[in-house]
Amino acid sequence: ADLASVDPMYQYSLDFYIGLLTMSIERAKQSPKMEERTAALMETFVWILYENICRSLFEKDKLLFSFLLCTKILITSGELDPGHFRFLL
Repeated sequence: ADLASVDPMYQYSLDFYIGLLTMSIERAKQSPKMEERTAALMETFVWILYENICRSLFEKDKLLFSFLLCTKILITSGELDPGHFRFLL
């Protein structure tokens, strides 16, 4: 949703994300431990997402996408306080 506010052309379908998730499941490192498998899936999915989205962005928007992705990851993991982030903006 954040990228669509930059340019309405940057909207991706559910099928696109499902394809990326399927690719991540196939490529992620296998592990019998749930925590390791989950971490491998997350890391693989974020990398595949980054590669595929960047491929479709204008050059001028790639840095913005990297910033948005990084901040979302940090907020979700609890490493960045949303209040501090809003203050920064």
